[in-house]
Amino acid sequence: MHKKIKLISKRNNVFRIVENDSTYILKKFKNQENYIKEIEILNVLKNAGVNVPSIIKSDENCIYLEDLGSVTLLDWYEEQEKQNKLDINMVYNLCRWLKVFYREVLELHKEQVILTDVNFRNFIINDNEIYGIDFEQVCEGIILEDVGKFSAYALTYEPVMTEWKINFRNKFIDIMSKELNIDKEKIILEEKKELLAMERRRGILFKDF
Repeated sequence: MHKKIKLISKRNNVFRIVENDSTYILKKFKNQENYIKEIEILNVLKNAGVNVPSIIKSDENCIYLEDLGSVTLLDWYEEQEKQNKLDINMVYNLCRWLKVFYREVLELHKEQVILTDVNFRNFIINDNEIYGIDFEQVCEGIILEDVGKFSAYALTYEPVMTEWKINFRNKFIDIMSKELNIDKEKIILEEKKELLAMERRRGILFKDF
């Protein structure tokens, strides 16, 4: 049996391929530079022991990747809110993953590189561990920018700005500021920048809280 299931991706064509009793992910890049960047970073992170999918093979702007399952960080986040609970250990898992990622890409590029695209769908939860799966948008920047965006994204998934999301955001900022040694007020300023950018992109206004 061979089955191709299209997965959500704004920039590329991504599929889950089912062959008999095994599955893998096929990622077809529209931009060769992004394809090369993704392979480079995946290999560096994998060799450093960072949680990322293994590359099975790559050719002609396509990467064939280990299938880590379909539970994204966004799935976990939405389910936590539905059940009105918060497994704070997962936030610490995310923080640990980020710390190792930033360390390894700094070693590779000799300058600080950040994710830039921190959509919660870009992280898979497998066996209660977090894996990063999308690196084509990484670029030079400061860690604070990523953390502020994470916080803004957390507030604005539908339904936006709920009491639960605001509580999550407060705990998230507290943990990230301590674990990544970043000033809490600076995170909030970056969060506000991203919220303003989202308002312009979406043509809506978010309430103050």
